[in-house]
Amino acid sequence: MSTPAGRAPTIIEVAARAGVSKSLASRALRGERGVADETRRRIHVAAAELGYRINSAARSLARGQSGIVGIVLNDIGNPHFTGVVAGAEAEARERGLRTIIGHGAGSAPDLARQIETMLELRVDGIVVVSSWAPREVLEHAAQLTPVAVVARLDEPPESLDMIASDDAHGARAATEHLLAIGCRHIAYVTRSTSVTSAARGRGVRTAIEQVGLELAEYRVGPEDDEEIERILRSGVDGVLANNDLTATEILRVARERGIDVPGDIALVGYDDTPLARIVSPALTSVNQPQRAMGRRAIECISERRDGRTDPERAWYEPTLLVRGSTFRR
Repeated sequence: MSTPAGRAPTIIEVAARAGVSKSLASRALRGERGVADETRRRIHVAAAELGYRINSAARSLARGQSGIVGIVLNDIGNPHFTGVVAGAEAEARERGLRTIIGHGAGSAPDLARQIETMLELRVDGIVVVSSWAPREVLEHAAQLTPVAVVARLDEPPESLDMIASDDAHGARAATEHLLAIGCRHIAYVTRSTSVTSAARGRGVRTAIEQVGLELAEYRVGPEDDEEIERILRSGVDGVLANNDLTATEILRVARERGIDVPGDIALVGYDDTPLARIVSPALTSVNQPQRAMGRRAIECISERRDGRTDPERAWYEPTLLVRGSTFRR
């Protein structure tokens, strides 16, 4: 079957070419579940051969929905955030939804602007991967569309869902590991003043105080190698960084200044991003299930669209993965 010149092919023609029903062809092209892989492939091939394109605008008008979910993230350069986005995109694709991404660039005003842009685009929901977004902005957005925040918030509004990891528990486990390998002068080093970083700091402090020691806490700026070296030469023998990006910077400065990791200082990162596995020595790091958290955010958006009104508070328990940066013979 071929399409007459000058006329766009229809879903009926795609179905006929693929040898399936119209409804099955439609489901496959929308990315819905329940279609066998080989059948889905055959339908997509038929659509490509005929030049068929889904009329998203018409479908949105008919359903009163855009079929698009906005994802606003804090730092596109941090693998933790991109891991959450990858999970959200995968779940959205399986549900026949599309995603658009807004970058908040580590700034509360920029995050607010990105959220406002998503509202202007009339998305079916917004996933915010950051604890920096202003509360009033989140509350306003949640009045207009489902909002799921993948980050720790203090007293999150009832109108939105929160998906987070137990940061205090993860940091405490990391600190207990440093104590177990003999560290007695432990520092928490962060580049952030976020709620998440503060929770991790509390976890470190809890573990340190339980054994009668004192915690050294430092906040460093970007590219502040001199401050990092000063910390490393201050007598500390164990360091927990607020994330893997900060930990890899500490590792680089240590190597450049002749400080051995883990011989002189044991080092732990947080988030267990791909960075933790590709540096040398590989980073001991606290794992957060980024993809699972991203998937849950899209599930929450869909549940809200289907009528759920009770707030979801999904907590994920982090786990410590021990690697070379804390391995002492």
